[in-house]
Amino acid sequence: MAITEDWAVKHANVEYSNNVTATLRAMPGLHKLAGSTASYSGNSKAKIENRFGRLRMREKSARNGDTNNTDISSLTRWIKPRRMGTVAPLVDIEDQVQTEVELGSPLVKEVAEAAMVYHDDSFVMGLFGNAYEGDGGDTIVPFKSANVVAHGGTGLTLDKLLAVRELAGLNNARTGREAPILLLTPKDETDLLQIAEYKNADFNESRPLVDGEIKPFMGMRFFSINPDEESFPDSWENFFADSGVTRRLPMFYPRGMHFGSWIPFIGSNDARPDKDMAEQYWGAAKSAAVRTDEDLVYIVETR
Repeated sequence: MAITEDWAVKHANVEYSNNVTATLRAMPGLHKLAGSTASYSGNSKAKIENRFGRLRMREKSARNGDTNNTDISSLTRWIKPRRMGTVAPLVDIEDQVQTEVELGSPLVKEVAEAAMVYHDDSFVMGLFGNAYEGDGGDTIVPFKSANVVAHGGTGLTLDKLLAVRELAGLNNARTGREAPILLLTPKDETDLLQIAEYKNADFNESRPLVDGEIKPFMGMRFFSINPDEESFPDSWENFFADSGVTRRLPMFYPRGMHFGSWIPFIGSNDARPDKDMAEQYWGAAKSAAVRTDEDLVYIVETR
């Protein structure tokens, strides 16, 4: 049986790609918090759902009277993909001779981490950015300004948690039906742990400072992020950065966010003749996220 010359390269590429995919599965990312996910193909936008308005029953007008015909509003939400993200580190042949680079090495994990950061960045861009609706997905829906709790010159306080909870309730997004998630920076995590009602077992059945875990409070769940240029390279400048003054903490109900994946990860590793046979580990990903309902996503500002 003939053996093709590139069998080893093909085997290595598949093994490398599978290794990175397995590493991605083992590393839960922020984008995994979306309430719905789907896979897409091609390069164009895609329809994700039809959202209908609310219906109310009316009393019958009379016996054998006319039917209460009711029109219902309908909105179609769309998702638009970002440009593909890529990463391609080179490993010089001399470095390989001195220190063997295995497929399960830290280099592979760094490529997987780059893909994870890309997907998380997509999630944040969709959370803060424009949504799209209409028959062709061309109607822009910006973030709802009324769903922002102003900083008021203070950090994260009990009053702000109460304010965003009340705001959500007024929009009929009640915490009892689904626990919203509030993303905290390290500074805001510290502020939360200093709220007396959060620490006091009389208000909170668990003691959050016993093991350092950030426990739920007032029907909310908390996840920590560190919004900087390394963790959110594209969304950082547009949505988080404010000269380090104002911090914007997203609070969202999982069903209010949709994450779409065009390319979870593809990769290859090849010897580059043009680079003196240096080994190049290449990876790419393509995804996007979008809000599905404006009243299921909020921002709490802190300083």
